Amino acid sequence: MAAISAHSPRTGTIEAFADAAATGAEYVEFDIRRTADGELSAFHDARTRQGDPLAAISYSRLCELAGYPVPRVADVMTMIAGKATGHLDLKDTGGEEQVVEMALDILGAGNFVVTTLEDRSVAAIKARFPAVPAALSLGRDLDEVPRSRRAATRLSELLPMRRLRACRADWVAVHRRLAAAGVVAQCHRAGIKTMVWTVDKDAEMRRWLTDRRVGVLITNRPADAVALRASLPSVRPAASRAP
Repeated sequence: MAAISAHSPRTGTIEAFADAAATGAEYVEFDIRRTADGELSAFHDARTRQGDPLAAISYSRLCELAGYPVPRVADVMTMIAGKATGHLDLKDTGGEEQVVEMALDILGAGNFVVTTLEDRSVAAIKARFPAVPAALSLGRDLDEVPRSRRAATRLSELLPMRRLRACRADWVAVHRRLAAAGVVAQCHRAGIKTMVWTVDKDAEMRRWLTDRRVGVLITNRPADAVALRASLPSVRPAASRAP
């Protein structure tokens, strides 16, 4: 059955990441953003709740505005090392090499996967670190895309093979709606490993956990997903499910 990734907690204290690592999920996801002073922070949102972009404030100011010590990426990696596989979700472009080198040093080769919405970030990782698993994420929020490009953006996600081959992604992280629309089937045929996000309803968890085309299920309910998986009798063959 599919492995489980604990989705990056919105209030990402170091204790929240420790709790995620203790659920039995094989992966712990953490979003990676760079502050104005170059600190790699594990922070879910692009802005603080006061509206400040992380790229425009220092790490100390981020902690002050967040109201808690925002974990540094190195601290999260150190905490999960040996307990779970790192699921590194890059939110910024540029600096990919620093993140991957940190992960290789702390987590070790084979103990993490990198995901990103940006083709160029996947391409940069695969060019410098061809053995590191890198996933192109599909399911961009169209509110962030100019109206004139929204249809083309979504079409490129529904039919992603050209993009995946161009950036040399060996994984794909697919939004659950795109997964149900046939993207999982396309990627399986092409030999590309698949993650499905973010799956929180029991029926959908059951569906994707038992689909042998899916390698990793990403959820906000990792403990429940682990318990549900343990209760399931077998994996249904891919051919039994409509693409």
